[in-house]
Amino acid sequence: MPYRSPDVALDDPQFQSLLEQVRELHRLADEVTRETTRIHANVRARLSWDLNPPPLPQVQRRIADEAVEILAKPKLSSSQSRQLHRVFFGR
Repeated sequence: MPYRSPDVALDDPQFQSLLEQVRELHRLADEVTRETTRIHANVRARLSWDLNPPPLPQVQRRIADEAVEILAKPKLSSSQSRQLHRVFFGR
């Protein structure tokens, strides 16, 4: 995961908007496939700069693209980042 400055955070309305977007992506992932493991593996690989993330069908790839864009936001505090990850990955 990219380095995050501990004192930088989005304000609450911005963060709540991201949280809703991540919940929606989680819901969409559940809708398009019963097995979200590949989507999660693709997102995790891309967040950790893996050059060979698992391939995905186009619809799943769009969900993964949006998830990576949100989860990799540099202006998240550590706790905000953890919360978004928990919501998307279902932990």
